Order: sequence, then C-alpha cells, then structure tokens
Amino acid sequence: MLCDIARNIPDDQLERIKALEDDLGLTIVAFSCRSLDPKREERLQKMMEELGPQLQAAPAEPDDEQLERLRETEEEMGLSLVAVRP
Repeated sequence: MLCDIARNIPDDQLERIKALEDDLGLTIVAFSCRSLDPKREERLQKMMEELGPQLQAAPAEPDDEQLERLRETEEEMGLSLVAVRP
C-alpha cells in the first residue's frame, strides 16, 4: 500500500478538515492511500529512498474523543487523517 499527502481535495472536504482542526485543536495531515502491484510498490520505495530524508512530523497525542472523531471523518471521506504536533 502506498500513501501520500492527499492532493486535489474537493473544497468541501478541505473545509471539513479545517473545521475539524479548529474544533479539536489539532493539526491534521490528510493522506490518500492505495494498493499497488507489489513490484511497482518496490520500485516506488527505492525511488523514495533515493530522494533522501522525508519530511517528518511528530505525532500528536489525541485523546479518545478526538481519535474517534478523526476515525469517523476518515471513514466518511475515504482518507487517512494523522494528527501531528504543529
């Protein structure tokens, strides 16, 4: 499976993520994930390694209520949402 930062998010979904950030007091990064042919995934992994260090963000520590709201939104939007420290 390959996940990358979601691009071309429809305006309504982007506004929903921003509202969720404001409501929960968290910084949220949205990822789009998809399954790939294993050989293609291996090639992409090698390419990523050649690009060098990746942007790293420390994960936030959402409480149970915040985590549940993130999960609900993920399921409804079909994205993976990760709360990170600003």
